[in-house]
Amino acid sequence: MAEAGGQVVEFSEATPQSRGRSPAAAAAPFIAQVEQLITRVNNAKLKDDEQVLANLQAWIDRAANGNIDVDRDGQRIIETLEDNADEMIRSRTLVRRVLAPLSGMAVLYGIIAAITVTAVAADTLFLGTAVSIPAAAVIFGIAGSSFRVLLRVVTFQYHQTDPGALFLLGLARPVIGGIVGLAAFSIFGSGMASLPLVSDQETTTNVAFLAFPGSGPGVLAGQLAVFAIAFIAGLMEGIFIPAAGRGVSRVADKVGRATA
Repeated sequence: MAEAGGQVVEFSEATPQSRGRSPAAAAAPFIAQVEQLITRVNNAKLKDDEQVLANLQAWIDRAANGNIDVDRDGQRIIETLEDNADEMIRSRTLVRRVLAPLSGMAVLYGIIAAITVTAVAADTLFLGTAVSIPAAAVIFGIAGSSFRVLLRVVTFQYHQTDPGALFLLGLARPVIGGIVGLAAFSIFGSGMASLPLVSDQETTTNVAFLAFPGSGPGVLAGQLAVFAIAFIAGLMEGIFIPAAGRGVSRVADKVGRATA
């Protein structure tokens, strides 16, 4: 028996030669999986990963020397090693997994705020409309996507552990959410899709608590409904954008096979 990062795994020292294969050939799939774990640990950039890497390399050496019956015990050992590596990486990268995306989001929100303030101060129009209205839709879409990114970050649904990759994740994914939010705002605001509350932009109740002092009666409830739709669109970005990407990939594969 041997230790695997804190847990004990029993294995047989039966040699693969008795099954008509060389140790290297029998152990190749097992070694490849352990090497993938080594790559994951290296990419996590932990400060004290030497012992873990040495332990994984020891399993590779055992398998290469024929000291493990990989046919019988290999998968069980791999599962234990993966569980141990996942637990270690999660516990030691929690802070960066939250702070790095938040840093990216902070940069993005700063850029959006600067652009919006400048455009509003200059009375810039967007398709004949005050830029503050589409900018609000973009911000709501970004907020929805940001919420989803943070939710997936704290529940360890992203495999990235590199701070740079996580920073770009927090910066880029909400941008997509903002674009999707603007698209949803345009669809409902133009009347291509309609809801009673959204359609009635003249007589619906003003939401007074959203009014700035001296700025009027407040945001129309219909406009606020459109902003809510933009937020939901940003929230759903993480679902239908990857699905659309997979669909495009399948179509491209079919076209490639048909024209090959």
